[in-house]
Amino acid sequence: MDIVELNRRIRADIPSVGNMRLEIVSADAARVAVRIPADGNGNDKGTLFAGVLYSGLVLAGWCLAMARARESGFVHPWAAIVDAQVTYAKPLRADAEAVAVFAEEPYLVPGARNWAHVTVSIGVEVAFTGRYAVGEKPTEQS
Repeated sequence: MDIVELNRRIRADIPSVGNMRLEIVSADAARVAVRIPADGNGNDKGTLFAGVLYSGLVLAGWCLAMARARESGFVHPWAAIVDAQVTYAKPLRADAEAVAVFAEEPYLVPGARNWAHVTVSIGVEVAFTGRYAVGEKPTEQS
């Protein structure tokens, strides 16, 4: 995937990503990494705010589901988080990188409702599992 275009798209489609300065640093159909800067995303305890971390985790999983959908032949894919669980084992005080991979290999079929199960981690400090619905946007008929 074109990282520059993907970062441009998420900033245009999800303006809060720009405010948090989340940045996709690598992305393909098997692994996505999102940088979460500490500067400006802290809380009153001097650690990264859990809401910003969660946003980075969800974004990494979304990018992974979208990359796999494109690889699977979807022309106009969409992905939406359906459910998720996150564990914050240790506080983070510095920039973080959320890395997303598939919990199980998805089988995505254009024209059908599909599911992608994703795990995202930030080292041993944060663990996320999520299920994304994946589909194809309908095209207009002439």
